[in-house]
Amino acid sequence: MSTLLELQLRVSACVLDADDRGIVDEIVATPFAGASRRLGVYVHGYRARLFEVLGNDFPGTRALAGDAEFARLCHACIEAHPSTQFNLRWYGSVLAGFLRGQTPWQERPALGAMAELEWRLGLAFDAVDEHVVDVTEMASIAADAWPGLRLCLQGSLQRQSLQWNVSAVRRAVDHDESVPALQAWDPARHWVAWRKGVTVHHRCMEDDEAAALDAVERDATFAQVCERLCEWHAIDAVAMRAAMLLRRWIEDHWVSALLTTSTP
Repeated sequence: MSTLLELQLRVSACVLDADDRGIVDEIVATPFAGASRRLGVYVHGYRARLFEVLGNDFPGTRALAGDAEFARLCHACIEAHPSTQFNLRWYGSVLAGFLRGQTPWQERPALGAMAELEWRLGLAFDAVDEHVVDVTEMASIAADAWPGLRLCLQGSLQRQSLQWNVSAVRRAVDHDESVPALQAWDPARHWVAWRKGVTVHHRCMEDDEAAALDAVERDATFAQVCERLCEWHAIDAVAMRAAMLLRRWIEDHWVSALLTTSTP
């Protein structure tokens, strides 16, 4: 006779790998369902729930793959990567890596790119609420403090380098529009997602904006950001471009704090 814990562990193992491991002999049959059928309810239900989660979190990947192929890749992922957490919210973190490393889907790199993009959209939505800097705070910065100004960025900000127009595909899916044909981008484009209020937005950035944001993420001062922008703009236009970018970032709720040398 097995202990309750032993039975629970054996049932769990059976559900995860669909092997009854002899446990079916210890399951009580009923007039309405045999032991194998009763066990099968859990084996099927586990996979059906994970498939439902992936379908909800990756509609763009489904649109690219097609319903039948999406079902096939999801079930393959589920078998290769059993859930390791109690919270299903985090299960989809494995999908992009699975698609990039598993035949035949690794031969379709846009699928992995789309899965990563969609996972990042979810991370942007779930990010912790933080203080949002507004233009009034920006206007209050003293002129002599601007060169040493540093920005703290919102945790909702997500970035990705895209070699395919998967952002346009996902946008079409979100708006229930016709999905555009896949298009390769060379060079790759800089993509960013963020949450403003309760809505997640995303877009591609120009090279100079991406470089400026790189500098901000490395804790650069406003003066150092301007130096970086000199690679794209004349010296007399750099300060204006940097100020325009900063204003846009603030209006889009990217910035959580403005730090000057006098900031406590």
